[in-house]
Amino acid sequence: MFDSIRKWLSKGKDPTQPRSEPQPQREPEPEPEGDELAIPAHPEVGHIYAFRTRPFCTFSPQETGRYAAIKVLGVSDLLVVVAILDGIWQSRPSLAQAERAGLLTEHRFAHTGRLAVFGAYRKTWDIAEAFTEPRFLGHGRLTGEERARAASILRGDLGTSTAWLTFANHAPEGEWRWTHDREALLEEVTLRDAKSAREQAEKEARYNERLKGLTLETLLGETPFARWSPSPPFPPEDFTKDARAAIHAACRDIQALGDKPRKADVRKVLKRTMEWFNAADEAAGNVIETEEREDIMAVLEEIAHAAKHKALVPEIDDWRDW
Repeated sequence: MFDSIRKWLSKGKDPTQPRSEPQPQREPEPEPEGDELAIPAHPEVGHIYAFRTRPFCTFSPQETGRYAAIKVLGVSDLLVVVAILDGIWQSRPSLAQAERAGLLTEHRFAHTGRLAVFGAYRKTWDIAEAFTEPRFLGHGRLTGEERARAASILRGDLGTSTAWLTFANHAPEGEWRWTHDREALLEEVTLRDAKSAREQAEKEARYNERLKGLTLETLLGETPFARWSPSPPFPPEDFTKDARAAIHAACRDIQALGDKPRKADVRKVLKRTMEWFNAADEAAGNVIETEEREDIMAVLEEIAHAAKHKALVPEIDDWRDW
């Protein structure tokens, strides 16, 4: 990866001088080129898409008036490597305009110039859902550096990242605002974070209240993992069905231990249940991701509370493989 100094040197710039941020490009709309290209059903290396950027957060102005673009650098069964281009346009760019753009580097907040390139989960690839006014521009050329970056992400090298495709909305709009409208952006982020903190505190209060009266009978009357639908993006229906059965089996096994089960016996049931999830996840092709992990951990912790052995909660995380 070219670091910032090599980039400056290659342009004959002094790396000690302040970085000059690009202004929105006011290029005219290209002449019509026939019918608009249909969005491909499957991503391919070199595909370039343009879209209208979405607001940075809920407190931001809802109409940005800006357009950005992404390029596909690599594709595997698991991931699509996406690069966000560094152009910000005031109208939808053409393929030629997008090809002249480099890769976006992120500088907002704590970022220090990292390239905005990431692996998006292929099973959730949906251009029409992820973007506002998306348009397929065509096939672009890849540089050797872009191919190397894609290979690194597809291998899962240390330091590479994965994210939902919608992240590609966040970075270009955020970088433009950070450069040209930073004070207002910081105010919006402060409001967002304050709202998030209030909501989290309210959620924790509701959860603590739930734990006070939680019983194994209550858990048996509920449907675990109710939000695991549809599939994709959530695991296959058979996996979800078996996961729910595993949770209910754990509740019944602990009930069978009596009104005051021993801590060691409850630990055995919980650990056995976690081992089931480890094996089932591997057999299903590693379908447990962030949301699934949070839900599984939460319900196992609730079982520990309902069994009157909340001291087991810190141990649960040590038993998982995902």
